[in-house]
Amino acid sequence: MDEVAIPLQAFGALLHSENVPTVCRALNMYQVAAAYTRLSGGNPLEPMAADVREVAREILTRPPAEGGPELPAAFDHVSALNALTVLAEPDDAALITTVLDTTTDDQVRAVATLVQTKLTT
Repeated sequence: MDEVAIPLQAFGALLHSENVPTVCRALNMYQVAAAYTRLSGGNPLEPMAADVREVAREILTRPPAEGGPELPAAFDHVSALNALTVLAEPDDAALITTVLDTTTDDQVRAVATLVQTKLTT
């Protein structure tokens, strides 16, 4: 197994975990890695981009998490939308519009608006 496969395998395990906060951690990791691409010359998690986008989209089809003492309400939708700020494609527009039309969370609305803006520019 090469040096790239092990970290990608570990990231994939996080991304496909049954634990929603763990999945959201993976989505956040992807978004951060993508942001550092400008500085480092490449996103080491790029081979997982399609999986990340699929998981983010799936999260947005469910009601947002209620949150709790350690995690704010809708943390899952915020994480999914953050990932889509770098991965959204034109066919995500309807999903993002639905999120904007149904959310009551200001942070979700702000990040969804950012994704929508990126899709229309």
